[in-house]
Amino acid sequence: MHAMTASSFAAVSVDPQLVAVSIAKTAKSHALLSSDNYYAINILAEHQGFHGHYFANRIPERWDPPHEWIADTPILTGTMGWFLCRRWAAYEGGDHTILVGEALQIHRTDERPLVCNRGTFYSLGPPVEAVHPDLSHAGNSAEKSS
Repeated sequence: MHAMTASSFAAVSVDPQLVAVSIAKTAKSHALLSSDNYYAINILAEHQGFHGHYFANRIPERWDPPHEWIADTPILTGTMGWFLCRRWAAYEGGDHTILVGEALQIHRTDERPLVCNRGTFYSLGPPVEAVHPDLSHAGNSAEKSS
């Protein structure tokens, strides 16, 4: 199994179902992901911080994470979800390659995602209420004028 931690990926198209991820040209996985083979995007669940650090090469020990094989591609066990992809296109992106894959199979659960910000992993907090910015300030100005 070969894997890497990507801090993000993006939906590109619904029809066909395409997703993109950027891969550093210096990454060990770059050559593997640049071929026409299948690959998976595993969306880590909030309890999988070790996975994120391990696949970012921050943990030196050897480890074989629980996984299954689908279309000769490793799918991690216990993730929030995954995409089984086949390379659709690749684009130059400076020191990265932008890899666009066609999602041939998609699986998701109701697990909460592992969130990454500047190389640090977090749990997703509670839902945020959508309050119009003008309305949130209106209450404050009414209090100040009395």
